Amino acid sequence: MFKSLPLIVRIGAYLLLSILALSILLPFAWMIATALKTTAEISQSPFSLPATPNFGVFAEAWLQGDFTRLYLNSLGITAIAVTGIVACCSAAGYALAHFEFRAKEALFLYFLAGMMIPPQVILVPSFKIMATLGLVNSYWSVILTYFAWVPFAIFFFRAYFAGIPRELAEAARVEGISEWDIYLRVMLPLASPAMATVAIVYFIWIFNDFMWPLVYLNDQSLRTVTLGMMAFQGSHAALMNLKVAALLVATAPPLIIFLIFRRQIQSGLVEGALKA
Repeated sequence: MFKSLPLIVRIGAYLLLSILALSILLPFAWMIATALKTTAEISQSPFSLPATPNFGVFAEAWLQGDFTRLYLNSLGITAIAVTGIVACCSAAGYALAHFEFRAKEALFLYFLAGMMIPPQVILVPSFKIMATLGLVNSYWSVILTYFAWVPFAIFFFRAYFAGIPRELAEAARVEGISEWDIYLRVMLPLASPAMATVAIVYFIWIFNDFMWPLVYLNDQSLRTVTLGMMAFQGSHAALMNLKVAALLVATAPPLIIFLIFRRQIQSGLVEGALKA
């Protein structure tokens, strides 16, 4: 993309990108160096490299923070929520893209309007609903709330399915294939890039979410990674290296997922935008 630009423009673009990359990488480098240093080294020279790296601090942070339980809770909630969102929203997006029915556009605008409402606005009514259902302080209160995070996924799937020619479904109907089989055997395989993109984006969103677990989950055994980090920082306020090590442990999964699947996310978002 840059090859057709003048040399001075390319140099400026690469310089800007290098500055942006350093602004992202330097904080992580500082966190790693801080975690590997002793408390005395941090207070004396906070920006220096550790004299003798202490890699055991990560194991200590894992054990003291009970990250095994925290990860099981977060991954369980995230897996169920993401699976439900992908399954329901892919079906809804297909119906809105390929079926004709009354109030179709109004229904789509209703879902689209949900993208404009901040989650904080529905905090109180959501809590009252979950309290009435007796689901507060349970995993299902958080999972069902995440099921309401569907506007973006429905919008994305509708745009993606709208780009798939309807002639494919018509040909399958001529062969006597049912609508359910058309959706499962014809449309979903074609929409696998969209499904992967939505799953990865929602995994990162839900795994990193702090507000809804804080609202619903009171028992320590139900805490997610984000809630566990809040409690960990409060109980280890004086141990900077241990806190930073715990923070690195907590941020590792979404960062790894993003680095591994970043190309799928980019290609899926670009393809979905072009189809829209």
